[in-house]
Amino acid sequence: MPAIVRQTMSRTLARDLLTDVQNSSNEYYIGIAKSDVFNETDSVIDPVDCLREEREFRNNLQSIKKVEGSTMVAKRVNWSYGSIYAGWDDGVKSDIDENWTPFYVLTDPKEVYVCLAPALNTAGIPISSIVEPNWGLHAPMSPETDPNAPMYNVREWWKPFTTSDGYVWKFLYSLTPERIYQFLSSNHIPVQEAEESLALGDPIEDLQFQVKENAVSGQIIRTRVVSGGAGYANPPQVIITGNGTGAAATAEIVDGVVTKVTMTDYGVGYTYASFELVGGSTSAVIEPIITSKRGLGYDPIDDLKTSSVMVNIKPDGTVEDTFIVQNTFRQMGLIKNPMQTDTTTPYTNTSAKVLPSMVLVNDSPFEKGKEIVGAQSGARAYVDDNVGAEVFYHQNLSTGFELFQIGEAVTQVGVVLTGEISDLNLKNVIDRSYGEVLYIENRARIRRDEEQQEDIKIVITV
Repeated sequence: MPAIVRQTMSRTLARDLLTDVQNSSNEYYIGIAKSDVFNETDSVIDPVDCLREEREFRNNLQSIKKVEGSTMVAKRVNWSYGSIYAGWDDGVKSDIDENWTPFYVLTDPKEVYVCLAPALNTAGIPISSIVEPNWGLHAPMSPETDPNAPMYNVREWWKPFTTSDGYVWKFLYSLTPERIYQFLSSNHIPVQEAEESLALGDPIEDLQFQVKENAVSGQIIRTRVVSGGAGYANPPQVIITGNGTGAAATAEIVDGVVTKVTMTDYGVGYTYASFELVGGSTSAVIEPIITSKRGLGYDPIDDLKTSSVMVNIKPDGTVEDTFIVQNTFRQMGLIKNPMQTDTTTPYTNTSAKVLPSMVLVNDSPFEKGKEIVGAQSGARAYVDDNVGAEVFYHQNLSTGFELFQIGEAVTQVGVVLTGEISDLNLKNVIDRSYGEVLYIENRARIRRDEEQQEDIKIVITV
């Protein structure tokens, strides 16, 4: 039986995930893993959602760092001269649809605008956007009735405006410098809900608060001409029937066919509406596009139709000797509530190197990333890091899990580099078999060095 999971459920689950990440009673970490190759060509393989894949990620794990920031995000769409943008549509699912036409943009000043209606030619076909939206230039001015009024001669940024190319836009919010630094990426823009009051925000956040406060419920922002009808000698009168008030529109015809119906007043309070255009030999069929009960601008998470959550860390160099340099990683993952090696105490420190290790009699001669083998046990492993005589390593399905033995010689495969084991530490800082692995991502090799600061962002779409 055909069925769907509603956008509302996806966004509810995404919000719940964000709340859980930000809950002080939980500890979320991002881990990096897998210094060894995927295959002979080291081509990235798709992870499989199964227990074996989770175990391999745990086996490959090198280091973890506590999540530093989290937010809802939407697919990044930069405003671009000559592009065509769709209007916000109550019949479109979300930004994860690969075939979508973007209905919102991020501008150069790092402001987010939603398109209410694209510009149309005489045939009703969308045309290119050539004027970047900017509320400081295009938004309507406050009524000039009282020069002493607080809003006298000020741009009303919370109201829709039309640029000279015919596009209708609405300002949603500006990105603060802090959120730009922490969350903005080449693929995603951070999305945030407005503050609860003006007292809680800065001047940039105050703009969004005013947009929320002035959101209008149930507006008919645009129409879709399903069928233009025929036989209209003159542009017909548009009769709108519904449960709201105030909506009004005009129609345009070409050769007796209705090509455009333009809203002249969006009205308020509509949850349903119908359009009647009288006078043609065949009646035109018009569909209204109606905003939610809370209105555009009230909640940009709903407005941008996103159900994606971003978490991030910014590991800098060795992160106080907990992250490895001069080696690689090919996996990232999100781990909830890891446990210390006693398996009963939650791990709460900022970061940790979580690899098992062996201590040699002398300083390690081994090269990072190379395979080693025990002379008596036959155990094999990949070297991840050397700290004096201590060798940090990992084993996985490709090496097997035979245990090294204290006192045996260990040799690097392919060269004459040998050390003797004096001690073994099979659990380091955390027990890697504990904690929930919620996300695994395979990617092309990333090499780390001491001067390097990664900006690791994980985006989970529900």
